Amino acid sequence: MNETEIRAVVTDVVAGVLTLPTEQVPPQARFYDDLGGDSLQKLEIVAHIESRFNCSLTHEQVAVSDTVEDLCRQVARHVA
Repeated sequence: MNETEIRAVVTDVVAGVLTLPTEQVPPQARFYDDLGGDSLQKLEIVAHIESRFNCSLTHEQVAVSDTVEDLCRQVARHVA
């Protein structure tokens, strides 16, 4: 799976959990400040992503993933 495909899936998951249109979820969007998400929603996003990509992200990887793009990079490391 390439970066574009990963970004599309991650964006879809984030938009779904936060009930936003995908076009309102740009790669540089920060979960808390820009998208209005909370910590429980971030955990839900991570759970969906881990399921969709059949991977497991560490707490550290999740903690340093402030933006959609950050999360995409973490996923790419697991599916590469």
